[in-house]
Amino acid sequence: MKHMTQEEKHRQIRREAKATFILFFLCFAWHVGFGYALNGVDIRIWNLPLWWIVSTPGVFLVAVIGVIYLLTKVFVNFDLEPEVDEHDK
Repeated sequence: MKHMTQEEKHRQIRREAKATFILFFLCFAWHVGFGYALNGVDIRIWNLPLWWIVSTPGVFLVAVIGVIYLLTKVFVNFDLEPEVDEHDK
């Protein structure tokens, strides 16, 4: 577990929240964008329209890859409790 000051913890929490929001927006844009962009295409896979195949299972894959990235590169394991000096005990 990483030891951080209160200010570092605050910055890290904001960084994690921003990264999570960006991933959410990317997933939303993928799902809605491909849903509308491929709506007129008359290609079917397993009797499902192409827009559904790309937007719905596709957004799941984007989300899983994004969460793996967030967990490995952005999120940091640290204690939320304030640090207590030995003199304060």
